[in-house]
Amino acid sequence: MKKSLVLIMIVSLLLSLFVQPFAQTNKAEAAGDQVYDKVVLRGESPLRWDGENNPLTFDESEGLWKSEPVTLSGGIQFEYKFVMDNEWLPGDNLRFQVPQTGEYEFYFDPSNQRKVDVRPATEYDGSITLQLTVPEDTPDWAVPTVATSNNSFNYSVTPLEREGKAFTVTLNGHAGEEIEYRYGLGDSKYREVIDANRTATFTEEGTVVSDTVTEWTGLPVAKNVSHNFNHNPFIPSPNDDVEITVEVEHYGPIDEGGIYFTTDGSTPAGARGEASSGEFSPLEVVETNPDDNLQRTTLKGLIPQQADGTPVKYVVDVWAAEGVGSQFADTNSLTSVEATEFAYYVENYSSPDWAKDAVIYHIFVDRFFDGNPDNNFGVNPDLPLEEALKDWMGGDLEGVLAKLDYIEELGVDTIWLSPVFEGPYSHGYHPTDFMGVDPNFGTLDVLKELIDEAHDRDMKVIYDFVPNHTSSEHPFFQDALENGEDSPYYDWYTFYEDGTYETFYGIEELPQFNNDHPEARDYMLNEVVPFWLEELEFDGLRLDYAKGPSYSFWVDFRDKVKSIDPDMYVFGEVWDSREKISSYAGKLDGALDFGFHDTFKGTFAFDGSMQSVVNYVEENEAVYHPEYIMTTFLDNHDLPRFLYEAGNNTDKLKLASFTQFMLPGSPVIYYGTEVGVSQSANHNEFNDWKDRWYREFMIWDEEKQDQELLSHYQDIIELRQDHSALRTGDFHAHAATRDALLFERSNEDERLIVAVNKGAEAVLALDEELELENLLTGERVTGDELTVGASSFAVYQVVEEEEVIEHVALRGVHDEDIALTYDEAAGVWRSEGIHLKNKQTVTFEYVINGRESTGELTFTPDRGGKFEFVFDPAEPEQVRVLHPSDKRGQK
Repeated sequence: MKKSLVLIMIVSLLLSLFVQPFAQTNKAEAAGDQVYDKVVLRGESPLRWDGENNPLTFDESEGLWKSEPVTLSGGIQFEYKFVMDNEWLPGDNLRFQVPQTGEYEFYFDPSNQRKVDVRPATEYDGSITLQLTVPEDTPDWAVPTVATSNNSFNYSVTPLEREGKAFTVTLNGHAGEEIEYRYGLGDSKYREVIDANRTATFTEEGTVVSDTVTEWTGLPVAKNVSHNFNHNPFIPSPNDDVEITVEVEHYGPIDEGGIYFTTDGSTPAGARGEASSGEFSPLEVVETNPDDNLQRTTLKGLIPQQADGTPVKYVVDVWAAEGVGSQFADTNSLTSVEATEFAYYVENYSSPDWAKDAVIYHIFVDRFFDGNPDNNFGVNPDLPLEEALKDWMGGDLEGVLAKLDYIEELGVDTIWLSPVFEGPYSHGYHPTDFMGVDPNFGTLDVLKELIDEAHDRDMKVIYDFVPNHTSSEHPFFQDALENGEDSPYYDWYTFYEDGTYETFYGIEELPQFNNDHPEARDYMLNEVVPFWLEELEFDGLRLDYAKGPSYSFWVDFRDKVKSIDPDMYVFGEVWDSREKISSYAGKLDGALDFGFHDTFKGTFAFDGSMQSVVNYVEENEAVYHPEYIMTTFLDNHDLPRFLYEAGNNTDKLKLASFTQFMLPGSPVIYYGTEVGVSQSANHNEFNDWKDRWYREFMIWDEEKQDQELLSHYQDIIELRQDHSALRTGDFHAHAATRDALLFERSNEDERLIVAVNKGAEAVLALDEELELENLLTGERVTGDELTVGASSFAVYQVVEEEEVIEHVALRGVHDEDIALTYDEAAGVWRSEGIHLKNKQTVTFEYVINGRESTGELTFTPDRGGKFEFVFDPAEPEQVRVLHPSDKRGQK
């Protein structure tokens, strides 16, 4: 008799002690009529974050969208998201804790879009029922769990249910299949002490196994201790004490807690109020609320203010004064060695000014230009394009060097190079050597020559850095794989009980590099980073998959990079919600703006509403720190070409790119977009190597280039570089319709009005009556509304009337302001004679019309007597003070 995965496993997951429960449903309420034309499932491996090869089908009976079965490995926390009519689901990625290996169907509810509804699709014909007796010292509130070979030996996803003094759970599987298993208390830190894993075999009639645990490796003090980087302020300055807040769920008493912190880059350690490394600061209970038998307690404490440029690291524990032991946030470990290491960087946070002004040209090296055919070791010229795009195509560093004239003539001031690490693939993201250049790309000498030549042209060069993972072919990983715990590199990666290891998005050939291991971190920060920034002299790093390494790593990383050069620019790839992206502020200088990409593709390529552009900018400003630089892009190496998605309509690309360059953020141009590089095939028609079509070779034949589009890009780059308000000015929306948009960028020097219209001619209202001059045509218009032509864009400068100076006062020489008199013949303002003492410096300022000030000025007389102060409106900061005996005055 066939059985589906038992419901008891799913329901009991809600009782899991140490992980967030997920809301699975087996019968969703009908959500009503179909409200979308298309819903697509995207996610980590075996899904993809691009393409449409996992479409959902609308089920009218339930009013839900349903996916085809997806095979998932048990025990993992699987991240995914829905895309509805080409619009991403807002907010964080959805997460599903997979109870056991098998097939699962994903459901999307239009009326409750963030509900995690994932249902088992695999049917089984066998089962095993485990009956467990636990040691007497096991806390009454603790619920045993079972880690198995079917859930990747995850101790948190499969709890047992209490039956009297014993516990039980039924597992399903294929009859005749054997599993290995071991018990715990919700975490691998509290597992049973046993020489080898237990085994059992699934049978059709149902195997029943009675087990007894005699000892646990440790006993939890609380159900859950959580800090989750809840420190305030989140980006501390040297003047700030930092408040630490900890939340505890517990059954027994919890009445004390502590913070163990270091300020020298070392690892903090301690327990129960005694610091063994670093300093101690107490946590005090501020609130306890009962919730049936469970109690929820909040504790708070302070880390005192630290000097500018200090990396602060800390761990947190709680305990009962009358009890034994303590428990640490957020891992719930019993020792500080296994605790989450929290961190923040103390500084008057700012990002490099040059990066705020930058226009960045993103080069995928292997696809840009072949400057040296002699290094085409991996190139097979006989392959058809469909296959050639999977492999090396001949672009190299000499090719970039050879095309610096082109890049300079385009007008950009910053080059972003894709990785050139030695490795098996042309994209460079699978390093087998962190300090080497693959021969297919060229040599370190050529790379150094390229950087030096770019610097000679006043260009910055950014390197695409990969700190999160290595190739499985990397010698470090191969040594760890071959020699296990005897390898010096074993802890530089994360291996599990079942022999598997932590990977980048489940890709086996990309083992994750454990930057939290002290020796691995030391290697990355003190050997690899200085190599690229000091020896090769890159100006910044784009950080691949920045949310992989811990925040603690990024604090040390910032400390290292800024010690090399405070003007170094580091920005991360964090493909997530605004809140997650923003959490790296204070550690990184900025991030790639995936929200911009999604908004602009939806608005311009897929004809969405212009109001979404306004919403995007305003939401960014509400979330991101003003010094946190968002780099905007229309396409890149991981996403379909904008031009292709826009149906190869260059007018849509012109409208989108013009608007991009008028808005906040540092704009990125992906190589070839400026000359019309598109795609030769539909990526959605391929199940693997989809991204090959986003990385086609650059067009160099001028007859095949779109020269009009190239001129357009040169114009908007020049516009942005000529007007500081477009780079760092404030944003204000005047009007937005579905097709047209009117907004303002302004700073203390200028006000600019930007008009964009992708529809028919429109008349848009301004917030006030203005005189405007078109920066492209010189035409002037006046009024409180603006006519915007069909499918057009324009930028206007507000013509400001010069303010008439009605009165000027001298402040600071005496207790009261002294009014000056206007000398019409000389065109200056003069004071009456004011007595000054010899050699006694006076500090003063001129105040114009009671509002504007020149700022502090100083004058030291070389004699005593009465002096006349003269203010010249043409040179307001000039110091001109006249003595009656010196007609020339003194300066």
